[in-house]
Amino acid sequence: MNKVQGSNYFLLVINGVSGIWALFFPHEFHTSFPGFGFHWIDIYGPYNEHLIRDVGAFFCGLTSLSVFAILDSDIKTVRLMAYSNLVFSTPHFVYHFAHMHMFPTALDRFLGISSLFLVAFIPGLILFWTSMRPARIF
Repeated sequence: MNKVQGSNYFLLVINGVSGIWALFFPHEFHTSFPGFGFHWIDIYGPYNEHLIRDVGAFFCGLTSLSVFAILDSDIKTVRLMAYSNLVFSTPHFVYHFAHMHMFPTALDRFLGISSLFLVAFIPGLILFWTSMRPARIF
């Protein structure tokens, strides 16, 4: 497995877990995301099942792009997956960075912003890697 494939698997897992959790268990997602005793969704307001399920479906859509890019590792497919993730993850990161004060503790702020940065940074790396000598990447 090379760095592009590994990064794609990372995005598949992150988006897939969030998507399945939010789509099929919306109340649990709202009250306990990201798990491990942290609560990063319910701090933003009351539970809205429709919104949470829509978010879950969106994450599942991004996951399906990763699955397709893994099965068909054509450079155009991989770049489409990366662009799609970047289009979502960059404004998502910017929003939460601007609203860090909503996180209850310094640890929540660090972990939340770090994880969101990583999910925005990795698609950018994939795009960078695939722009350099694409024949050697796969």
